[in-house]
Amino acid sequence: MIRIIVVTIISFTIGGCNLLEYPFYVLFGRSHTKVKAEYTGLENQKVAVIIVGQSAIDFEEPYARMDLALATEQALTEHVKNIELADQEEIQNFQRSRFDWYSLPVADIIEQFQVQRLLYVELIQFTIREPESVNLLRGHIWAQLRVYQKESDTPDIPVYETETEVTFPEQAPSPYSEAARFNIRQQSIGLFALEVARKFHDHKKEIDR
Repeated sequence: MIRIIVVTIISFTIGGCNLLEYPFYVLFGRSHTKVKAEYTGLENQKVAVIIVGQSAIDFEEPYARMDLALATEQALTEHVKNIELADQEEIQNFQRSRFDWYSLPVADIIEQFQVQRLLYVELIQFTIREPESVNLLRGHIWAQLRVYQKESDTPDIPVYETETEVTFPEQAPSPYSEAARFNIRQQSIGLFALEVARKFHDHKKEIDR
C-alpha cells in the first residue's frame, strides 16, 4: 500500500500536478482553509455573555439559555486569547430579578457587570424536534449576535453583528428516543457554541476539494 501511494505521488509530480493538492485529495478527499476572525475585539477583554430567549423557547426549553451560555463561554475561553468572562450565574440572576432589564441602556448593563464588551445572543430558534414531526429529532439553533463596546462613543449601537445557525445532524433526522434527544441536544449546543466562538478567532475550516 505504501509503494502504491509513493508511486502515485511521484507520477503526479512528474506530470506537473500539485503535489500537495491532488494526491491528498485522492487519498483523503478533504482539505482545510484558513478563516480570519470577523471581530477580534474580545481578545484581552472582560466580556459578559447574555443569552436572550423568546418566551416560547423558554417555555419549551427552560434551561436552554443557561446551557447555551455556559457552552459558549467554554468555547470562547478555549479559543479567544486572554478573554475574561463575567460570572454567568450573576447574569442569570440579574435577568430573573429584573424583568425590564432588556429595556435598560446597554451602557448600564455593561456597568452592571463591570465589563468592556457585551456579547448579546438573541435566540430566534431552538428546537430538538424536526418541524411538523413528533417522532423525528434534529437540532436547530439560530441566533443573532451583537457585540457592544464600553469605550464606544455610541455604546448602545453594536460594533459587530451577525447571525449563527446550526443544524445537527445535517444529513437526516433521527428517530425519537430519550438517549437520542439528549445526545442531539448536547451536540447541537456544542456545535452552536463553537460556531459563535469562531466569529472571534482565526481558525481552519474543512472543505471539499
